Amino acid sequence: MKYLRKFEKFMENAEPAVKPARPTTKPGTKPERRQRPSPIRRDRPAPGTEPAPKAELPKASAKEVTDKFIKLAQEEGMDLKKYFKD
Repeated sequence: MKYLRKFEKFMENAEPAVKPARPTTKPGTKPERRQRPSPIRRDRPAPGTEPAPKAELPKASAKEVTDKFIKLAQEEGMDLKKYFKD
């Protein structure tokens, strides 16, 4: 009972509850955390390496292609009439 009386006295002398402080950030937002950069950098090539240049293929005209086809067909002894529509 002695402790109960002390508690009641304490509650009588206690100050009224203080209003809770307003949050500094809006509710529902999370503070941004700093992230460590990825050790693998995919946005640029590795240092010291350069991509090889693309191979440039020789361009042939339609006349050169047909001349070569006719030449090879004659060497093989093929009949060229089967490649043309009547």
